[in-house]
Amino acid sequence: MASVKTLVGGEIVSYTRMLDEARSIATNRMISEALNLGADAIVNVRYSSSAVMSGAAEIVAYGTAVKIIG
Repeated sequence: MASVKTLVGGEIVSYTRMLDEARSIATNRMISEALNLGADAIVNVRYSSSAVMSGAAEIVAYGTAVKIIG
């Protein structure tokens, strides 16, 4: 069904949900890593996605963990 949607257009709801979940997981992993480093905040957060193979994609969240001094 996804290949038909690709041809005629429209949102593939299950794929959108999967990407939303992947973005949430990536964000939580980034936050966890920043906390492990003792950071107070994360600035300049960005997301990147790419196709890993046919039918599979990855989402990466990255930013700069900072410690507030003063």
